[in-house]
Amino acid sequence: MADELFHLRVISPLGTAFEGEVKQATLPTPDGEITILAHHMPIVAVLAEGEMRIPTEKGETVIALAGGFLDTDLNAATVLSDFAAEAESIEVARVEAARKRAEELLAEKKLKGEIALIERDLQRSLLQLKAAERYRRRRPQK
Repeated sequence: MADELFHLRVISPLGTAFEGEVKQATLPTPDGEITILAHHMPIVAVLAEGEMRIPTEKGETVIALAGGFLDTDLNAATVLSDFAAEAESIEVARVEAARKRAEELLAEKKLKGEIALIERDLQRSLLQLKAAERYRRRRPQK
């Protein structure tokens, strides 16, 4: 039973960030991490901002999540998030530039609505940078 797989989909407004058959997935929740395996009881859970980890034969797939929801049944799980990016695909230089720009915009005096959007963009940049850094530290050396 330990080698059984389930279908996992991670979806954001930008599209599908991950889809495939996996043995397990560990996700952040407001109360701590949870791990989903095949034949997991049906559950709907709120997700926190953080990193989703999926062990693979090649190492580990890390996905940066900006919160969201998890829905599971016996052999499928779906993650819906406002933002999801696979750490391997994060372009650090581009994200670092976005972070710097968001910090500059926050330093300027803006309207409250603009500040909320800028802060959200800054948080997403920081989340991506953290996930990318952890992925690069963990990946096997060639």
